[in-house]
Amino acid sequence: MAPRDHDGVVLSDLRGGRNDTDPPMSLRADQAVEYLNCHWKDTQFAAKRGGSATVTDTGGTAFSGGMQSLFRHVRGALETAAEWWGIDGAATPIVKRMTGSTSFANVTLDDAIATAPKDVVAATLNGKLFLAYDSTVDRLHVYDPNLGAPRVRRVSFATPAAPTAANTGAGAYAAVLRYYRVRWLQMTGTTVNRRSEPSASVSFTPSGSGTHARVTQPAAAGEGETHWEIEVSLDNSAWTLLAGVGTNVALATGTQIAIATTTYDDNEAATAANYAEGDASEAAGTYAIFPSVRYLISDGNRLLGTGSWESGGATSGGRTARIWFTPVLGSSDKGDDERAVNTATQKNYIDLNENDGGGNTGLGGPMSGVPFAFKYRQVWRLTPTGDVSVPYLPKKLRDDIGSISHKSIAIGEDQAGRPALYFYSHRGPYRITTDAGLQYLGRDNEVTWRSVNLAATGVVCHSVYYPDLHQWWVWIATGSANDPDVKMMFDVQNGFPDEHNQVRGGWAKHDGPTAGARCACLMSNTLGASMSSDLKPYIGRATGTALQRCDTSALDDAGTDFQAYVKPRPIQATSQLGQLIGLKEPYLLAKTLASVTLTLSTDRDFGAETRTHTATLTAEEGSQTRVFKKFEGAGVGHAKVLQVQVGDGAAQEGAWVIDALILPTTAEGIR
Repeated sequence: MAPRDHDGVVLSDLRGGRNDTDPPMSLRADQAVEYLNCHWKDTQFAAKRGGSATVTDTGGTAFSGGMQSLFRHVRGALETAAEWWGIDGAATPIVKRMTGSTSFANVTLDDAIATAPKDVVAATLNGKLFLAYDSTVDRLHVYDPNLGAPRVRRVSFATPAAPTAANTGAGAYAAVLRYYRVRWLQMTGTTVNRRSEPSASVSFTPSGSGTHARVTQPAAAGEGETHWEIEVSLDNSAWTLLAGVGTNVALATGTQIAIATTTYDDNEAATAANYAEGDASEAAGTYAIFPSVRYLISDGNRLLGTGSWESGGATSGGRTARIWFTPVLGSSDKGDDERAVNTATQKNYIDLNENDGGGNTGLGGPMSGVPFAFKYRQVWRLTPTGDVSVPYLPKKLRDDIGSISHKSIAIGEDQAGRPALYFYSHRGPYRITTDAGLQYLGRDNEVTWRSVNLAATGVVCHSVYYPDLHQWWVWIATGSANDPDVKMMFDVQNGFPDEHNQVRGGWAKHDGPTAGARCACLMSNTLGASMSSDLKPYIGRATGTALQRCDTSALDDAGTDFQAYVKPRPIQATSQLGQLIGLKEPYLLAKTLASVTLTLSTDRDFGAETRTHTATLTAEEGSQTRVFKKFEGAGVGHAKVLQVQVGDGAAQEGAWVIDALILPTTAEGIR
């Protein structure tokens, strides 16, 4: 960097952002030693970030124990019908949803959240909200609006017990050995919403003196089944649909049986030719149960899940590095969104080296149609193949970094507006882009990243991408904190790759009440009967005011003032060290803001002398939109190194915007 003239320094561009890694004198001219509670909305220098507003918890049982998880769910085509879901930290966590109003309502769960409400993960598919949480049951859960009384239930159905068979009536039904088994169904009209795996079979040979073989339904699962089906076989191997939902059901009545009807009388001739007239039953494993995974994503056509809450679960086998996925919607139109196919010829799962690198820690994307999987120190790309039997080809991208948590992963954009997947690793923030691959974003703030408490007992890190301001918000627990106490903000339009493909610039630090969020999500800016389509970040705090909407026009954080300021790099370049300089009274160019006072602090020789001076942003005449103000008496003399800080002198209200700071300097000879 060329030496600055001592005629004056104009600071008008701080898009290089905060840098706590490099020595102050070596920072780029557009970087700052501190960039606190500011961002670059409407300016290249600094603007005070928006405040937050309290969201009142009305309706249902009051939340308690702090907020633990927040989600946005759009079940149909209209974003104005979006739902907002929250989970608290009560002994038995309360789950509530807000839909078509500004009030919450309790949600009924068939299985309560047993532990870790902060780790509940949600994904939307086919109008349903799927929830991954620890329930002590090895089944994924889903909010099903198709039930008469909507609730969170287990996906799919438990496998039925075997039916029973007996003779009925007086006649001459042939004494031919056959086998029966049953399945559960949930139907809406003629649509099959869910279908179970087949039960174990029962063998039966009619007496020869009856009119029918009466098949009796086993005890119902009590999981919302509306009908049941019966399958029949001559050899306990090749099965035919006797009564149920099919396209070529020619046997008997050829229809599914209402769940309230507990018996079915069969008098079909038990011959191979006769049974061949019916549909062949689907293979065992076609409707396998989706297990109790820890992490979920949806690509709009499939559900993908990984991890395992139940270490000894019969469904998951306790596998922590297996990725399960549902068939593409429409594959059978019979509960495609709730089944994990596991037949002899098709396995809807991928194993990412169960005994290599530990279990999976999260899923991300899809980005441009490609999902990504993470371990603590591994990144995997799951490339779509177009093959129904093997739809993804896994490839390990890195073996030294990964994601520390699923909730740290967020899909957003890069500086050119291309899709990017952001995540937080044990070494700091990274992203994956469609054209530049894996990029490190943390070089400018490594002191901060090294302060993260990776052993925090609450939440180490979570993040959300805020599209309207092109910002990635990352909450981190630092020092001995067990929950986030700092929010780092990355403006993706101000960060650019260097020659080493490391992204530099664009970082700011935020503190105050909104930095202490345990969870966050995007939700409609205006809540009500019609939810607005513009989205704002909402946070849930573990203590204090639990629910807040961020980036509002509020001048404080839910009633608490906060301080915002920037401290640029020292005025002179390294090549000017050894020369004494002075500073005449500085000037400020900023947006007009009545009754708001900004403070300029001058720091001579790294703390040898610090002085403060103020200037108000009130218009001086007419309807000025910007003011040019002098910091009276702020001159400094005989400085070896000179640094300034501008913004709030203390926590106060005022949504100020600074365009430039003019620092008239003077040369005062060689030291």
